[in-house]
Amino acid sequence: MKLVVGLLLAAALPLSAENPKKADSMTLPEDLPALLPDKPLPTPDVVRATLPNGLVIQVVRKDGVPLVSVRLVVRGGLSDDGPSEPGFAQLLADALKEGTAGRSGPDLATAVQGAGGDLATGALPDSLTIGVSGLATKTPLLLDLVADVARRASFPAEGVARVKALAHERLETDESDPAFVAARAFSRALYGSHPYGVIAPTAASIDAVTSEGLRTESRRRLRPERSLLLVVGAVDPAVVTAEAKRLFGSWKGSGEAPPPAPEAKSPAGTRRIEILDRPGSVQSVLVVGLLGPLRTSADAGALELAMTIYGGAFTSRLVQNLREEKGYTYSPGAGIQWLAARGTVRSRAAVRNDVTGASLGEIFYEMTRMATTEPTDEEMERSRRVFVGLKAISLQTSPGLADELSRLWVLGLAPSEIGLTTETLAKVTKADVKRVSKRYLASSRALVVAVGDAARIREELAPLGAAE
Repeated sequence: MKLVVGLLLAAALPLSAENPKKADSMTLPEDLPALLPDKPLPTPDVVRATLPNGLVIQVVRKDGVPLVSVRLVVRGGLSDDGPSEPGFAQLLADALKEGTAGRSGPDLATAVQGAGGDLATGALPDSLTIGVSGLATKTPLLLDLVADVARRASFPAEGVARVKALAHERLETDESDPAFVAARAFSRALYGSHPYGVIAPTAASIDAVTSEGLRTESRRRLRPERSLLLVVGAVDPAVVTAEAKRLFGSWKGSGEAPPPAPEAKSPAGTRRIEILDRPGSVQSVLVVGLLGPLRTSADAGALELAMTIYGGAFTSRLVQNLREEKGYTYSPGAGIQWLAARGTVRSRAAVRNDVTGASLGEIFYEMTRMATTEPTDEEMERSRRVFVGLKAISLQTSPGLADELSRLWVLGLAPSEIGLTTETLAKVTKADVKRVSKRYLASSRALVVAVGDAARIREELAPLGAAE
């Protein structure tokens, strides 16, 4: 606990030159470890292997807690879905838990619970994941369950019907949430016909799903040459690798694999504002953004710091402006969505109707300030501490480390990227932050989606750009 608290405080508070354990007027405990921005994050010791069928295996021994996280990560996900089947990957992921050739859905749940863990499946724009966690002593069983689900999912009719019913309920709930409506419209408007333009199924695409279609697509999409088997926990890497070879060695896909998503291109033109009417709403949800770079780009480190300064922390400019100074909203923020074919740089805020225009004006002001002026030395130091500190905390647990390794693999990066974090950020200059802000926080080219009572907010937004 001391370590976690120390990391949080060290990340959030600047240290004085006279006393590295004193921040402003607050004196920290003498035994509190200070996370300095030049202290490297440790690169995990990853034991790697690649099977003849193309499956990549990564095992990290993490002693201390007798638990293990097992992930099978398959490249593709929602970006595999065709125009006529939006959101199919999410239903496929959900239906994987409904049973296999040798185990029913309840059997799977009972087996995982007996190992002291849980089974989770899900689909993201670039990946589909089958994950289990539990006691490290049950690792062989957990590996067997993952292999069974990936290779022999049966998609029973009654289970698929249940998945479809729940998907309809989730869609209905999501469509009542203005934040979801704004995110869906933002992706559709920014990406257009690119696969990333769709983030959820439609009622029609849910109805069209069948057991046979799921079986066929699971064999086509879930295949070893597109997959990473990741095991993190109190395990023996040699034993895990041998067991993985036995369980997955003969695995193969069926048919032609879906192609990777093409790199997304920035839409031409100037700023535009899209208003989605929500009659009677007392708030407006604003989403503002542009396409970001690839995670492998030389701009990545500078953009991480820029976004932390701009809107990625409580002390960021956007939060201080909209929340602390103006009182327009409780929880504004901004961040980067890293995707394999270019994600987004976006700001978000839920604001009162009567300050919708003023709030958007302040967002544009802060974007422009980032693009036209260099940050202060204090902002640079604080952003490094926040970013490195939060990253360090997230890597303390087996699931957190597994999440990071999974993300890096999907984006085409090696585990060594973790250890390079501090070095990369240390090389970023104030001029670099201004340069990437000018490119990726360009308010003159931003897409704005506003969800609210159009009759009340359209006139407010009109002076800020062409509203649709």
